[in-house]
Amino acid sequence: MMRISILILLIFIGFPNALKGQSVGFFDYVNFRITPLTLINTTESDISPVIVKGDLFFSSVREEFFGNEMRDEQNTSFYDIYRTKINDKGSPLNPRELVPGFGNLFHEGPASYCEATGELFVTVSSISDESRRKIRKQKFIRLRLVIMKEVDGKWVVIEDFPFNNDEYHFAHPAISVTGDSLVFSSDMKGGYGNSDLYMSIRKAGQWNVPKNLGKEINTNGNEVFPTFGPGGLLLFSSNGQKNNFGQQDIYYTSLEDNVVVNLGKIINSEFDDFGLVIHPSGEFGYFSSNRYSWRNDDIYLVEIFPVLVNIRGKVVVSHTQNPVKDATVYLEDCEGNKIKSVDSGYLGNFDFQVPQGLCYQVHAEKLGFESDIKTQAGNSFIELNLKQVINYKLVVKDFENEKSLENAEVVLGEEKWKSDSKGVINLKFDSIHNYVVNVIKDGFFDYTYEIDPARFVNGAAITDTIRLFRKESGRKFLLKSIEYYTDMWRIMPQSEPELNQFVKLLENNPTLKFEISSHTDSRLEDEYNMWLSQKRADSVLQYLVQKGIPKERLVAKGYGETQLLNHCANGVNCTEKQHLVNRRTEFKILDYKK
Repeated sequence: MMRISILILLIFIGFPNALKGQSVGFFDYVNFRITPLTLINTTESDISPVIVKGDLFFSSVREEFFGNEMRDEQNTSFYDIYRTKINDKGSPLNPRELVPGFGNLFHEGPASYCEATGELFVTVSSISDESRRKIRKQKFIRLRLVIMKEVDGKWVVIEDFPFNNDEYHFAHPAISVTGDSLVFSSDMKGGYGNSDLYMSIRKAGQWNVPKNLGKEINTNGNEVFPTFGPGGLLLFSSNGQKNNFGQQDIYYTSLEDNVVVNLGKIINSEFDDFGLVIHPSGEFGYFSSNRYSWRNDDIYLVEIFPVLVNIRGKVVVSHTQNPVKDATVYLEDCEGNKIKSVDSGYLGNFDFQVPQGLCYQVHAEKLGFESDIKTQAGNSFIELNLKQVINYKLVVKDFENEKSLENAEVVLGEEKWKSDSKGVINLKFDSIHNYVVNVIKDGFFDYTYEIDPARFVNGAAITDTIRLFRKESGRKFLLKSIEYYTDMWRIMPQSEPELNQFVKLLENNPTLKFEISSHTDSRLEDEYNMWLSQKRADSVLQYLVQKGIPKERLVAKGYGETQLLNHCANGVNCTEKQHLVNRRTEFKILDYKK
């Protein structure tokens, strides 16, 4: 028998109604572990990590500026962009090295990389060549955004952001994965606070006028260091949002609804935390923080772990609730992709440990069982109710000629089937119950009987043949298998199955009346044969009465050798086979209600 899939159950474990889409759930169902990157962190400021072509880029103060208090006071300890190789867990493999194309003694970074376009969006000092010679006379240097590409292994500026303005800062770029949406931080006029987040859309190579992201995201404080996270989420740092743990905290939001969520105490501290970037694998990321008062900004590795929950359950037989042992229980995602499987235990029990917040379906397989499809949400204990099914083949034939009867209708409970051209109907049903089957065919008497599920052991298929009787007054039916002991009228046991078909026919049709006709061959005396045939007809009548058929519905008549079917009369030499044709028992319809 084929293995049958049973019980598909959809489970959404704890997914919040307030958040839209799977991407928002990414941060709701994960835990974090943070570790400082001692291999690349310095005694000065190290900030703004970004993944570029599989390497970790970040901004850091140049070594020659370390400990220079005058430059710190003048805000001229400029950042350069460095890089390091990382392994598949996110840990640096080598000390930092300056990225070719950077190291120009002015601010370079933070940066954001678009893999789709190969562009690096970089914050740089907004200063002319003339101004460079007068740097010590300037009190404040503005920032601007440029777009760079790698040419012959070196990053070069190919374009200035067209809305840069020397009166304001344009900094901290975050470019979308498609390269058409740029979010940045600016203190330009018309914002809600000191520094707001803006977005500009690129269409046909042209950048649209930047638009403020609105008061749901921007506050009267500073919104800075945006990045794009999983599923297009916008991550940023703010010291003006609600639920702030200290100074700059890291938040995330979906730009579809602008619901702002704090990333919590593991990521955020009472100090500045900013610039979170998530690796494409979703298994780790990086951010910057000055959470330890004796250090400047450092870069931290964030290991990301899913919050795990248990999906427990048991497999039982429906109606009886008996446990089903050794059923194979499958865990799948809601697109039907298999994740893992286990066998149910002695008590039908099973257990899966899964990341919280995702959509799963659970179903089981066991020979001879199947189940209804159900849907369930928010419940980590599942009861798989299995139906023990049997496969039953029914063949419908004409009682007289054994020909197959097409389009005979079979009714079982509320379901109906029709026989094919070979008289075959394949049925499948729950073996827990005793079923009453009704077989109907125009021009034939109905046939009703009960199926005993005890006949079906371990899901084995069974075939039964049902023979229908034609409706026609005076019609005779030959009982081919009725046998008696020699020179006697007692019925032999092998005759009972065929007689029982007439019992069912009479039970199903209470108005039906029959004549039981018994015939002998021509051997022995005529009077004896007449007496013997009557005895045999009476014997059949008695059998039917003992089975519960009222005697008044039956007439028993012996015809002796008066109705021979061939030439084997008295004195004719015939074979045993020829004589056998004449020895027979027949049923003739006397009356029935039409």
